[in-house]
Amino acid sequence: MDTREEAKKLSREVLLKLMECGTEIDEYYRRFRELRLLEDRSPSFQSALINVEHAFFMVVQSINILREQLKLLDVASKKKEIE
Repeated sequence: MDTREEAKKLSREVLLKLMECGTEIDEYYRRFRELRLLEDRSPSFQSALINVEHAFFMVVQSINILREQLKLLDVASKKKEIE
């Protein structure tokens, strides 16, 4: 069973969702960063905010990796196999 077209369709759908999600994640990251920069009372709480920022960064990196893999899937779906 050749699933290339279904995979390409699903890939496009996921890419659209990743763009939406990425925009929201960027906004949440920005808000936490702003809170960290405003925090001046508790170094330990500021450190916790840095950890949250780092976690958001890791999520964004994972999304970028997923986007790249989806693009590679599209390239692979276009290659002709020798039978």
